[in-house]
Amino acid sequence: MNRLTLVMIAALIASSASARAEQEGKGLSPTPAAALAEARQAIDKGNAQWIEAWDKADASLLARLFAEDGILLGRNGKIFKGPQQIFERQKPVMEGAGKGVKTTVTTVELWLDGDTAYETGKYNYKYQEKGKPVSEEGRYVTIWKRQSDGSWKIIVDMGVPRE
Repeated sequence: MNRLTLVMIAALIASSASARAEQEGKGLSPTPAAALAEARQAIDKGNAQWIEAWDKADASLLARLFAEDGILLGRNGKIFKGPQQIFERQKPVMEGAGKGVKTTVTTVELWLDGDTAYETGKYNYKYQEKGKPVSEEGRYVTIWKRQSDGSWKIIVDMGVPRE
């Protein structure tokens, strides 16, 4: 993991922890377990859609997981903003890998701060490239935001491949 990635992850986690500490300092109760369970259910559904999108090589299905101002942080510092840019970036990537990419997404930690959920986890992609098996694994940080319609959409997603 490069230094910039570590700094970004630490800042995201610190921001969430600071907000929770501020709430507790004001005598407010921590996020109820029911709210966390509801967010977890929605995020698990979103992660299942991510897996399905890779299996079907369907970039539009993946792009629909992102909010209108959602950001996908790509390798080499490239930023893709909004479902359209994310679709345009993912389409050739997914077509290159083809259908049947076996993907696992495992949530390791999930924090909830109001209508924002911070998820960290592990991922793995297995597919064929030019007839040879390829496996990529790593960790990710995804920030989800509850939308005005009650759905949860990704506002920031960043994967960090294992070196």
